[in-house]
Amino acid sequence: MTKPLAAIINLNTNNILSIRRALEFVGFRTEIISENTNIDKFDMIVLPGVGAFNCAMQRLEETSLIKFVNESLNKEKYFMGICLGMQLLFSESPEFKKTKGLSFFSEKIENFNKFNVNKKTFIGWNQVKFNKNFFIEDEDFLNFNEKYFYFVHSYFVDCKNQKYEYGTSFNGTKEFVSVVKRSNVIAFQFHPEKSGLTGLNLLKASTKNFFS
Repeated sequence: MTKPLAAIINLNTNNILSIRRALEFVGFRTEIISENTNIDKFDMIVLPGVGAFNCAMQRLEETSLIKFVNESLNKEKYFMGICLGMQLLFSESPEFKKTKGLSFFSEKIENFNKFNVNKKTFIGWNQVKFNKNFFIEDEDFLNFNEKYFYFVHSYFVDCKNQKYEYGTSFNGTKEFVSVVKRSNVIAFQFHPEKSGLTGLNLLKASTKNFFS
């Protein structure tokens, strides 16, 4: 059986190697995408990212990768966003300057500076409380709910639509959305590829439909 093929979008702002190794570890073939190309051969599209929202959107525009991303979303390809890659799926961010996002989700990005939080920039391990419906099997919910994953972010998704909210975390008293899902699109605020064996197993559980 041929392994499924994942396209990893290169924003020049992220550690491509770590997500590539993680996806290959859980059973994917991978290809790095740096410009617009035909999406048909890919089973899943991955949008990772670390850095500034406006720089990432500029990179997508300049390389025509935004066409690749939008076509993937419009054709309901399996799509995974990670960290900044999750935030880019939303409508707008104030980071450095107000910048429009991909608007797959209508809500906006917020800065922790405006809220009562422990860390203005959250770097480290944090718990994720999952919605049971995120997982294909009940056993996976028991394995991952309220486990710790690795976060690096100063901004967060202000998602008020519980229909798409599949995981939440806390920074001080501020609860924020750390997992979203809509149709074939899933996204994590944290880095599963940097979260040890638990993170790798979450990647596997999240893409179980490719290996059933």
